[in-house]
Amino acid sequence: MSKREHIEEARRRLLSGIGVPEQSAFVPDDFQLEAIKHASSGEDVLVVAPTGAGKTYIAIQAIEAALAMGKRAVYTTPLKALSNGKYTDLKLRFEPLGYKVGLLTGDRKVDGDSQCVVATTEIYRNELYRGSERPSLVVLDEVHFIADPQRGPVWEESIILTSQASTLLMLSASISNATEIADWISDTRRKPCHIVTKKERPVELRYGFLHPELGVLPLRDSSGGVFPEVAKFYGGAGLDASGMRLKGGRFQSERRDQRSFQGRGNRR
Repeated sequence: MSKREHIEEARRRLLSGIGVPEQSAFVPDDFQLEAIKHASSGEDVLVVAPTGAGKTYIAIQAIEAALAMGKRAVYTTPLKALSNGKYTDLKLRFEPLGYKVGLLTGDRKVDGDSQCVVATTEIYRNELYRGSERPSLVVLDEVHFIADPQRGPVWEESIILTSQASTLLMLSASISNATEIADWISDTRRKPCHIVTKKERPVELRYGFLHPELGVLPLRDSSGGVFPEVAKFYGGAGLDASGMRLKGGRFQSERRDQRSFQGRGNRR
């Protein structure tokens, strides 16, 4: 096999399977059903599952169950852009069913007394301080922000101030100490907090490299090392312990040059 054929074959393997999947009947995963059962029963639940595993489906089903019982739901996100997008999604989902969906961010306030409200977590926290929020269901998306040094207290206060009668549905793809957090939530709210996890990633991650001359290449070769053309481009660079970052060779020199340039700029 020639070098060109080897590169084309490696690229074909990297990109194989990418596209629109065939339509088929949707079957909820066991972890989704478990989380929905807890949330619909009024029990706090922390869901930790990889991106693409279907955490949003859990939230939608829990919201639908709350609205069907005539109760109110709040969906919080850490960013205004995420809140705006989720507001659009939930309007399309629930308003045809006869439920009103509102939005509360620092910039926009639309139908804030609706049955389902999307809000940034900061705004939800502020509403709790005013004593004006007592929803039946509260979805805290991206709850791993609780570990953020600057913004983490917003999530802590939101959990502490949310009424014990409300149900907390917390979603994250990257919490590593779920048991510790769930124990703290249980102690704080004086009610059990269930942990539902999904470890397997349903959508495979493949690491690629955009070569300026050869196009898209896999980052790794079949033996797990750096793909030869990538290593050659970076002057013999290898992978670090994580297997996801390059180190050594020209790559490391470029990083040092960049830091040196930034340092000179800071001194000015």
